[in-house]
Amino acid sequence: MHLRAYSNLFGYARALRNNPTKAEEILWERLRGNQTGYKFRRQHPMSNYVVDFYCHALKYVIEVDGSIHQEAMNQLEDENRDLNLIAMGCHIQRFTNEQVYGHIEDVMLEIHSRINDIALNLME
Repeated sequence: MHLRAYSNLFGYARALRNNPTKAEEILWERLRGNQTGYKFRRQHPMSNYVVDFYCHALKYVIEVDGSIHQEAMNQLEDENRDLNLIAMGCHIQRFTNEQVYGHIEDVMLEIHSRINDIALNLME
């Protein structure tokens, strides 16, 4: 489930869970408790990363990106991270803080659509 996560990431993930961003709090309220029909974990260690939200049953990662992710170096790191997670069989979806703040219903529609697509592919 943790895809060979480095042991030092577990404490870091715990610290992130204890200090979420406002956008993460908003999205977590909509993902927690199987509201989507699937269990999500937040700040979940995987390999050498900590992902914002993870559904193990679907291998589905959701990332919520703040403005720092607009910087060129961070964009490159995000692309590399996504490629590595995809190589591990994960499905990645990214949203900006602004999308979560201003359009949470649209975000949830996109998440439900992605869940349905992944689940259908798993049945084939």
